[in-house]
Amino acid sequence: MTAPPSVSVPVPVPVPAAGSPSPVPVAAPRVLAGPLRVLASARWPERPGDELPAIAGFVESAFSPLVAETAERCLRARYGPPPATGAPRTALLLVSPSGDTGTADALARANAAGQRVAPLLFFQSNPNAVLGHVAARWQLDGPVVALGPGFETERELHDRAALLIEDGDADQVLAVTAVQGPPDRATAVLLAP
Repeated sequence: MTAPPSVSVPVPVPVPAAGSPSPVPVAAPRVLAGPLRVLASARWPERPGDELPAIAGFVESAFSPLVAETAERCLRARYGPPPATGAPRTALLLVSPSGDTGTADALARANAAGQRVAPLLFFQSNPNAVLGHVAARWQLDGPVVALGPGFETERELHDRAALLIEDGDADQVLAVTAVQGPPDRATAVLLAP
């Protein structure tokens, strides 16, 4: 039986138990007024002979250094050296049609040879690992998202970034597209409404 229209029905409100953490407020979804603006951009390589720096904890593959270096160049263009002091909530979005082929090849070689797989390869086989590295180094506090094939065009990338902003998950998005070649190449853009 339903209540008559003139009678208000009480709605139970959950009350946190004593000592439990307070719920985290969730930002309300918003509608963007137009396309996202590019606040900064970078690419790798920038010039012939460009070398990727090694990153501690990432081995046998250029994929994570490729992503990290391109993201670093973009963030430096906007904020200078790390951390990104004063940056709004920033999501990290990685798109790679190829994925980390270097790590996949290293795992396959070890498996085919019956060798023990290096533990670091398991850690870095998840592309969110390098995004976590970038987020920690730059003190970024938004979500990290990694997508595979099917999101390669600039429009598709901007659409995914816009969703993160519209849903209230971030105020800006660092979007990185990385492809292991040959040749390896990557671009990064910092996007905001």
